[in-house]
Amino acid sequence: MDPHHHLPNDALTIINPGWQPVAWQYLLSDDYGAVAKFYESLLEKEPNVIEHYWYLGLAYLLLGQEEQAQLTWFVVLGQYDESELDEKIDALTKILDTEGDRQDVNQNYQISWLIRGHIRELNPDDYSNLLQFICLDVIVSPSAIEQLSSWHLEDLVLSIPFGTLKDETFIRTLSLISGIPTVDSLYFIRYCLENGHDTEQLIQTIIGSIQPLINRRDYPKYIIEVIEILLEFQENNLSFINIIYIYNFEFKDYDTVVDSAKMLLAKSNSITEKLFSSTRLLYSTLMLSNWDEGLLIAEQYLHDLDDFLGCKPDLKYNFIYEAFMVINQPLLYLQDKPVKNRQLINYISRSFQDSFYATRESKVLSFPNKATLKRPLKIGYIGHVFRSHSVGYLSRWLILHGDRKNIINYGYTFSDNSDEITENYFVKYMASYHVFLRNVEGMVKQIQADEIDILVDLDSFTYDLTCQVMALKPAPIQVTWLGFDASGIPNVDYFIADPYVLPNDADQYYSEKIWRLPHTYLGIDGFEVGIPTLKREDLDIPPDAVIFANYQNALKRHPHILELQMKILKAVPNSYLLIKGTGKAIAIQQLFETIAQKIGVSLDRLRFLEPCETEIQHRANLGIVDIFLDTYPYNGATTTLEVLWSETPLVTRVGEQFAARNSYTFMINAGITEGIAWTDEEYVEWGIKLGTNENLRKEISWKLRQSKKTSPLWNGKQFARDMEDAYRQMWEIYVKENT
Repeated sequence: MDPHHHLPNDALTIINPGWQPVAWQYLLSDDYGAVAKFYESLLEKEPNVIEHYWYLGLAYLLLGQEEQAQLTWFVVLGQYDESELDEKIDALTKILDTEGDRQDVNQNYQISWLIRGHIRELNPDDYSNLLQFICLDVIVSPSAIEQLSSWHLEDLVLSIPFGTLKDETFIRTLSLISGIPTVDSLYFIRYCLENGHDTEQLIQTIIGSIQPLINRRDYPKYIIEVIEILLEFQENNLSFINIIYIYNFEFKDYDTVVDSAKMLLAKSNSITEKLFSSTRLLYSTLMLSNWDEGLLIAEQYLHDLDDFLGCKPDLKYNFIYEAFMVINQPLLYLQDKPVKNRQLINYISRSFQDSFYATRESKVLSFPNKATLKRPLKIGYIGHVFRSHSVGYLSRWLILHGDRKNIINYGYTFSDNSDEITENYFVKYMASYHVFLRNVEGMVKQIQADEIDILVDLDSFTYDLTCQVMALKPAPIQVTWLGFDASGIPNVDYFIADPYVLPNDADQYYSEKIWRLPHTYLGIDGFEVGIPTLKREDLDIPPDAVIFANYQNALKRHPHILELQMKILKAVPNSYLLIKGTGKAIAIQQLFETIAQKIGVSLDRLRFLEPCETEIQHRANLGIVDIFLDTYPYNGATTTLEVLWSETPLVTRVGEQFAARNSYTFMINAGITEGIAWTDEEYVEWGIKLGTNENLRKEISWKLRQSKKTSPLWNGKQFARDMEDAYRQMWEIYVKENT
């Protein structure tokens, strides 16, 4: 970490505190030798002017001649008795203090540290100087954390009379120290808040100081402890509660996440705040696999959404209007009602864009003279997971097989969490790859500077910062691909689909124009697979048993589809269900066991698996499964592709919304219709049929094996051609409309 960032010296204005004009000019040009010679000469003419000795000693100090400096000062100071000494020391320290400030402004922290160290020797009771010296001591040290800890601020601050501190020094010190994650920093923060006069200014100083740590999600324990202190002074500040929620969520402390979401909701006042907070609570409750409570919260959430339609959002808090679109996220997991869902999503997204766009300084909806067909297209991809993640695994083939002669690809991300996928595909095959840590304005300016023609969003409303960029429309054409579903942001022009993943009437309720590719909205070359590490005997499953599996995250495990899966399990003799995915282990087990008991399935037929250490190990272990049972109303996507690549039969319940038709389009494009169910009854029937017909399972596996040779689903190169043809057609339409 760089503590320099936290020392706001720019506000200091340094004027000549009494230097001779000629010497002052030498000083400003850092010619300290000339300053010393000037005062040496001046003292020969005016040996009785005490101030000349102060300035000469300071010149020596600036030259690094500490002993000479001290000798110059103390020879003079030694001539005065105690009654006069304090006055002379005060005059000297004022000169040194001013020069220390000047060196701060110039970021010459080592010199300033040296000066303030001498002030400390001259006047140990100058607490403002002491705090500035501590700050500088931390700055010039190789380890800010260790150096600050060595000062034991908990004890030190108790000895400082608060009223003796300069306000400016106080704020500057707080700004630096609160940004250094130590126990001592926490003591100092509390000391300041308990003794300060302007609590609001102090809190803003602290927040500004810890914001870089928050942006990087660094030092979670420290940040949470700071925020908890701030809440003691502003207990109704929703921003602070939200920070605790985010940290606990990202670090998977789900029980605490629910507690902070409940606190957020309890402190909310407006319908906007309550809706946002109930979304947080619903999402975190479902992540815990607590569907009983989650469905009760969902009833209120859906009711509040209906009430919200037509309302103008009350966006008092920045964190709400900047991440307002997260309100959409739970919808797709709760209900397969695309007309209703899209009405809500489109309204929320439009409200978000209007509110967010209105607050920004940069308005970017005009584009220079670029509308020509006679040059390569510049395609920008924006996403926060260009790495070993579903989006990274699936989008890499498009970049790998891109037409680099006629298409120039650029990458933009808010995450510096890179890995071999990042380097071997995106960094390697893109013309440029830019990382912006929560810097929306910086990314927007870079996209404009790169003169991107088509900006492709890979996140949709899964990531707030990507939504902010798309709302500002830094490119003339904007497209959503992958992600949850179309974002509904009015400034997005197209949503990539295919003939199967969206029904024909979907154009009526999407705000974007649906651009259907000829075969599939996603084509890949496959997956890397490791060596299996899981055997039936490891799970105490007989060799002749039928193994079903549900490998999905907590949000996709709607109790209704789990009931259907248990009905299948009950009807297929000698069958077992493997369960793996995100969520709290004990809560997952309770959810499945409760539903199993309700349907009448023995609990000893359930097997709960730990996550695999690597993705390639996970894929290798798919081979132990006979039939995968897909989720609904949100299907598998990457998981479905992995299952099909492993040549394993799958049962899917097809719905109407995009999220409920992923497995359908993938299976159709792989040449498989067996296992595609259009009703709950068909879902159960297919599960039983596949579970009791080994020959049918073998036939499907053979078809899937053959599909790897011919299917558009497993042809990343052909998909790249289809996608880039779509880009060219989009651009032709744009050129025609703008020339």
